Amino acid sequence: PALAADIAPTAPEADRIVAELSAHYAHVVGAPDDAGLRRRLLARLESANDPRRERYLRLLAVINDWPAPESLTPVLDWTLQALRARTPR
Repeated sequence: PALAADIAPTAPEADRIVAELSAHYAHVVGAPDDAGLRRRLLARLESANDPRRERYLRLLAVINDWPAPESLTPVLDWTLQALRARTPR
């Protein structure tokens, strides 16, 4: 929705999106929603955004005659930028 609405990752409108994402992740992992949790989330998303992962998934689709997966790179790039802008180091 943020990409479709053309919301910049650093825009104030992205604050709510990042807060909801962080709160949901905190709930899932059973940890407090704090800067440490956001840094952990950043690390996980950076790993998921590795272009080799996407290439691997595309190759799996070819080998198994599955439809090609949709690229998550734009969504992950946006989310990483938005989280970095709101997470102290």
